[in-house]
Amino acid sequence: MYPRGVVYKFWSSRSLTARIVALTTLLLTLGLSLSATVMIGLLQRHLVAQVDDELSSTVLSLSSKVIETPQELAKEPSLPTLYYLNIHRDTEEDVTLLSASTRDHAGKPLVPELLKPGESANTASGWTDPITVESTKKGSMWRAVIVPITRKGETTPSGTLTVALPLNDVQFTIQNMAGYVATTAIAIIAIGTGLATYLVRRALSPLRGIETTAGEIAAGDLTQRVPFAPPSTEVGSLSKSLNSMLSQLEQSFAAREESERKIRRFVSDASHELRTPLAAISGYCELYSMGGVPSERTGEVMGRIRSESTRMSSLVEDLLTLARLDEGRPLEIVDVDVIAMLRNARFDLSALDPTRQVEIESFDSQELPQSVWIQADRDRLQQVLTNIIGNIVRYTPRSSPVEIAVAQRPSNVLIEFRDHGPGIAKEDFEKVFQRFYRTENSRARSLGGSGLGLSIVSSIISAHGGHAELAKTPGGGLTVRITMPIVQSKDRINTQPDA
Repeated sequence: MYPRGVVYKFWSSRSLTARIVALTTLLLTLGLSLSATVMIGLLQRHLVAQVDDELSSTVLSLSSKVIETPQELAKEPSLPTLYYLNIHRDTEEDVTLLSASTRDHAGKPLVPELLKPGESANTASGWTDPITVESTKKGSMWRAVIVPITRKGETTPSGTLTVALPLNDVQFTIQNMAGYVATTAIAIIAIGTGLATYLVRRALSPLRGIETTAGEIAAGDLTQRVPFAPPSTEVGSLSKSLNSMLSQLEQSFAAREESERKIRRFVSDASHELRTPLAAISGYCELYSMGGVPSERTGEVMGRIRSESTRMSSLVEDLLTLARLDEGRPLEIVDVDVIAMLRNARFDLSALDPTRQVEIESFDSQELPQSVWIQADRDRLQQVLTNIIGNIVRYTPRSSPVEIAVAQRPSNVLIEFRDHGPGIAKEDFEKVFQRFYRTENSRARSLGGSGLGLSIVSSIISAHGGHAELAKTPGGGLTVRITMPIVQSKDRINTQPDA
């Protein structure tokens, strides 16, 4: 016997096709073997029952003749030649009839002695049940019936009559049938095994397609998909799930590549933006150290150095803000009155340009509410307003009017900053939210813009679950539209007490 672990290891190392075919062949063999055994057994019982019926009818026809004249029975011309006949009397010599051809063919039955010496015939039991006995010829069997006989005018049995038939024909039929059944079973098993192998390989062929696809994907081709199979099958369901997973993986890798591309561009743009003020500061310092700055221009040079330093500090602060937003740090959520913050923004805008008319109004000519409360990070929201105001002051003509519109909805608040400046092309509406994007690079840089203002606005609003977009102002100009949810979801909240 092999250890269980060795057998299990051997079985586990076989392919799925081999295991399924082996189990199918085993079940087919066991099923056919059991069916053949039952069928042969039933056939044998049926054939033996036919012999028993023939013996019974023969015994009934012969018993009366034996009772009358046992000696005459030997001369009976109608006695079948296949039969073995034995008449046993207590006081007479046995009379046995068996043809020579039958003896040569089936031998002589070895009938047991049911009557022992000195035993009366009427004390023997079980005579009328057919029994199977062996033969003097090896391999042959007989079916025998032993019945009691009585003399005429007596009631007590005085002997026995044994009638037997050889079972050679039954054995021959059973052996032939067993051979036919075995041959048929072997053919069925062979055909079944071949058919099972074909069907299993065909059913599992999509798995080989999956294996091939997986290899191509492992080599880096994420566009590959598993071959289609009917979704009602197990392989089809697996293929559908794998294709769905592969689509998500491809999208994830594409998103990662896009993110890496943006990071590389961001780093490149940041380096370029920082290089300009650093180069200016370094140049002025080197010029000053070489004595190339006249004393009357020292103040001007120091002013330029201070200006570039301020610009660089502002740029670094904007970069840090974007980095913190990208990290997904929790917001310091408090209850904020939007109307109050917009009034402060109006004061700031008026202070920067006293000649500019700034109005806060409600959408649809409705009365402006005294307050509109939302949950937000106060400092971040203030930075959004500051950046928008800075862009209005920087890129619109002085004295041009500005409208700030507010609308409270059931689940959000809509805010619009409408200026009446030159505006930008519609195709740039989405691009200006990209980092370091400028519609007019040289003019924007000369005006102090870093190209990060609206990127910060979009990132802060998105962190609150809102949305920022641009639109054209009726009559000319640009509108910055902000949508903010009134209540923040729990995953964005880092609750702080209201100041």
